[in-house]
Amino acid sequence: MTDYGEEQRNELEALESIYPDSFTVLSENPRSFTITVTSEAGENDETVQTTLKFTYSEKYPDEAPLYEIFSQENLEDNEVTSILKLLALQAEENLDESLSQEMDDLELEDDEDDSDYNPADPESDLID
Repeated sequence: MTDYGEEQRNELEALESIYPDSFTVLSENPRSFTITVTSEAGENDETVQTTLKFTYSEKYPDEAPLYEIFSQENLEDNEVTSILKLLALQAEENLDESLSQEMDDLELEDDEDDSDYNPADPESDLID
């Protein structure tokens, strides 16, 4: 059984070490935080900055987090839309990977319970 709280705490700790100057915890229940991302100076020494807010659902990481652009500076509407689309795509890919890993883990557990299963012989799984 998944300990969602433990996984969420571990991920927050990792995020805080990756983004020490731009990571802020907003609340513990539900777990909510922001990460601020700033671009390098571009034309006219202008930077682009956005603060993304994430809120974990009760069953995160088995469910996608809620996310929104909390604040932004110098972003065009189409850029905001692109960021939100990218976040949605990434969340979907991560859930697909997580589900795939869970299925692989279940298959391994089933194989270990099978007295005919021999990991050194791939055809042993075909014997019933």
